[in-house]
Amino acid sequence: MEIQLNLPPGQRQQEFLDYLNSALRGRISSSTGSAGINKDGLFESILTGPFTVDQDAVSISLSIKKDAKGTLLSIAVEATDAKVSEEKWKTAAHEFITSVLATTLSETRKKYFRRSFFYYIGPQLDGEYWLPRYRFAPAYPGDSEPFLINAERVVSIDQEVAAIDDMHAFTVADEASRRHAARLTLLLNTGLYPGECEQRWFLPILEGKPATESVRYQLGFSHPSANLAEMPKKGVQCPIGSYKGSLAARYRVAGEMLSLPSEARKILRSVDNADPLITDAFDRGARLYQVAAVCGRYFPSVGLAYRVAAVEAVCQSDRTCKSFSDFMRKYVASQTDIDKILDYLYRVVRSAHFHGGEFPLGEFRRRPFFDPIMDAEAVQRGALHRICYELTREAIVNWVSQLIPDILNADSDEGSA
Repeated sequence: MEIQLNLPPGQRQQEFLDYLNSALRGRISSSTGSAGINKDGLFESILTGPFTVDQDAVSISLSIKKDAKGTLLSIAVEATDAKVSEEKWKTAAHEFITSVLATTLSETRKKYFRRSFFYYIGPQLDGEYWLPRYRFAPAYPGDSEPFLINAERVVSIDQEVAAIDDMHAFTVADEASRRHAARLTLLLNTGLYPGECEQRWFLPILEGKPATESVRYQLGFSHPSANLAEMPKKGVQCPIGSYKGSLAARYRVAGEMLSLPSEARKILRSVDNADPLITDAFDRGARLYQVAAVCGRYFPSVGLAYRVAAVEAVCQSDRTCKSFSDFMRKYVASQTDIDKILDYLYRVVRSAHFHGGEFPLGEFRRRPFFDPIMDAEAVQRGALHRICYELTREAIVNWVSQLIPDILNADSDEGSA
């Protein structure tokens, strides 16, 4: 039995597949699957498992087919070991598929609360922030050492999402949280990264003393205070964040906790309400900036190259700028004679790294250890790269500021998300 669908790629097709997956989770207890290009050159995904028909379980094979353009052509069902009559299982399968189509059209969804954890290295986030459509907060607000600058911190992005079922809610929240994390990385100038399911070496503390032998432990965060089943009330889990500092700040003050800049809420609201070209450019730039911040801790050349890429991404929204250098000249105000720096950023940092495998920040060069005489080349290279980091961020910040002029007068409101 085959039903023609001819759903073009896009939101409606994805919604049908989401509802289909949800319905299958409730109808098939266990399954096996395969996917690939069939003999007709079409993508075919096949699911095999026991399908309940009244009180019986019929082993079926359900398949969907897509063409090279991504159009969902059809969905087919075959019985591989029928315990009921052909008419009965075909009727049940047809009703199942048409019910999925009907539910897709009705867009029936429920509200689910979901927490997504992210990590960063630095001082503790100073409190909870209620941002458009989500809450951003420390997942462990009772950390006894909030000012350590080399400590890993855990933050949560809490959301209420409209979803088809429990599993679909995870998918919806996960996608949204990754977008939020990239934007927050740009606003905080601090790289947020997801948790990793792997084991690493640790130096444990035994009876108050560092152990003489390392042990390998599973990475992960768990704490009773982080186990929330619903969106908390304001100020119950931890204090409200202070919205302190400026987006344009170049340095952090030692001994202060991490705070979102005062412009944060207004920026996020304005970006969401902006022209889609601008919203897309902002998000693309934020994602590249996040890669730069996270990977740059281990490979500074990669970090700087991706900061250049982030500038190029936001440059796409400004039709008056034909190149990276045009954009930088327009939005950098702190220095006027920057042509040599721009040439270095684009030719040596970006192009030579991506296309030639160069690491201009010296990750693979000879590194001195405790040399009393400082190396002139290393000092000059470090000074140049600090300027490069500062100018790339300045360009992005000034682009946002001119795009949304009133953010410089942003209030530090804590309005509802």
